[in-house]
Amino acid sequence: MGFTEHRSKLLIASGVPVALALLVGCSAAPVKSSEGLVPNSVFSNMNPAPKNMTPPDVDGEKAVVDEMQMHTQADYHFSLGESYSLDGNSQRAIEEFKLTMVYDAKSASVRLRLAGEYLKMGLINEAVEHAEQAEKLSPDDTEVHMFLGGLYNALKMYKQALDHYQYVYKKDPKDQEVPIYIGAIYAEQERFEEAEKFFLKATQEDNDKAHLAYYYIGKMRVEQATPDLKAAEKAYRKSLEIKPDFEEGALALYDLYNQKKESSKGIKLLESYQQQFGPKKSVAYQLSQAYLEAEDFSHAFKHLRTLESFEPANLNVKVKIALILIEKKQYDEAIEKLEEIVAIAPGSDKIRFYLAAVYEETLHADLAVDNYKKIDQASTYYPDAIVHAAYLYRKKQDIKSASDLLQKAIATRADVPQFYSFYASLLDEEHDFKKGINLLEGAVKKFPENTQLHFYLGSMYDRVGRTADTIAEMRRVLAVDGEYIQALNYLAYLFAEQGKNLEEAETLGRKAMALQPKDPFILDTIGWVLFKKGRTEESIQYLEAAYKLKMEESVIAEHLGDAYYVFELSEKAREMYLKAAATENDPSKASKIRAKISSIDVRVRSDRKPAAVSGH
Repeated sequence: MGFTEHRSKLLIASGVPVALALLVGCSAAPVKSSEGLVPNSVFSNMNPAPKNMTPPDVDGEKAVVDEMQMHTQADYHFSLGESYSLDGNSQRAIEEFKLTMVYDAKSASVRLRLAGEYLKMGLINEAVEHAEQAEKLSPDDTEVHMFLGGLYNALKMYKQALDHYQYVYKKDPKDQEVPIYIGAIYAEQERFEEAEKFFLKATQEDNDKAHLAYYYIGKMRVEQATPDLKAAEKAYRKSLEIKPDFEEGALALYDLYNQKKESSKGIKLLESYQQQFGPKKSVAYQLSQAYLEAEDFSHAFKHLRTLESFEPANLNVKVKIALILIEKKQYDEAIEKLEEIVAIAPGSDKIRFYLAAVYEETLHADLAVDNYKKIDQASTYYPDAIVHAAYLYRKKQDIKSASDLLQKAIATRADVPQFYSFYASLLDEEHDFKKGINLLEGAVKKFPENTQLHFYLGSMYDRVGRTADTIAEMRRVLAVDGEYIQALNYLAYLFAEQGKNLEEAETLGRKAMALQPKDPFILDTIGWVLFKKGRTEESIQYLEAAYKLKMEESVIAEHLGDAYYVFELSEKAREMYLKAAATENDPSKASKIRAKISSIDVRVRSDRKPAAVSGH
């Protein structure tokens, strides 16, 4: 943002006359003609009335004009124009001010008001045209010169702008504002010494705009080629010393502290300002952003609430508040805020997803599913939403609803590989291995590099005894991603069960453990591989570690029982088998474990027979 753009916004906010509104940037450049600026909008009067507004003769006689009536009409339309202007309806205001000129063609003030309305609409060329007409009608009017100075400044026609400002300054050297305008133009042209000279003039003679002058000195020092931050800080502090509640000065000093990497000092400054003179919207915004960046959510929340009070319809602020509530685990309040946002913007898939996720977190499964299913299929949140909804159905043992949802999702969005893998896992639970294999074989053709799909297909081949195909799929996974932990562990365990490739099995298992050292299933795999290699004592170390991490897993307890048994720790083996049988859900597997317990009991009884009975 240019120096004069900073200045314009600040001076307007500070109650400076309407002329300074002209400093707002304009996208349309003026078009020149031999007669000056040419209009460029639909509001331009391309078929103007004659310059001589006197009514024509009637029947060879001069028409009689009622001057009182003319003044009355002029006042009437001018009042209407003022009313429309106050309501923000510049188009209607322009119409009324034009009608005012019909009845009072020589009024410079009407021309100036018309120029002001054109400016509000961004039609700067038309504004210039009418302001120049006002100058012709009243060449000594300082308000007209101020207005034109602002217009030319906005057009970066600095020489013309300076001419008008200097005219006013010569006419009234004690004017408190004009030196600031002149200084700003010099600063924009990087004529810093001249700029500071005029800024300092504005600080003399009890000028109630002195704080602005120091502010612009600070701004100038920051924006020059080699910033003088020390001088800038001094100027900003002087500005706040003169006017402690000067909001732009506080914000500028805050920015300066950030530039100097002294963010804590800046935050302290704004907190103090907000406490004394707030609440202020811009200050609340800066503080909320600073605290969010520092991940200080409690303080950020406070200032976001303040910001929301200024902008109750600002969805971005509401979303930040909701996310902080989620972070703080204040889920009921988060739901209330998210529901409020969804009511305002029902098409926001991002917010809908957040709302569903919070309902899922708070165990409101039906509400979570309902919101997940409302997310549009074209949304980037759609794949995760469907998977979450299907998971919640499965958690409720409603496998049919989960399957139906995923089948529809695949039909709608066949480009999402997660749908195939999740649906395959449901078919696995239902022991519909044939359908699962058909689904996944089609999926891996569609997504040949997707490791998850190859992994699921390999595990499903294992379910139907197609061991060679299982090994082939796991190797395909590792060819794409050599650190795919589940494939490393699966292949290592499969080799251990077969009693084959045990060296490779140990290598695969240890690689998986290096990636995930506290996974009980990986520790169990390594222990089982070592057991199969005859390194029983070493295997017990890994199996015991696995059991401590996953005591409720039957197969780990059974493996540890086997290792104890081989290592001739019968009592410990029996204890592990009992625990394994108690946690095994498969009746046939539980029966085999109990058979091991019986075998130990028989052996113990045999060992306890008297020597005479046993033949010794």
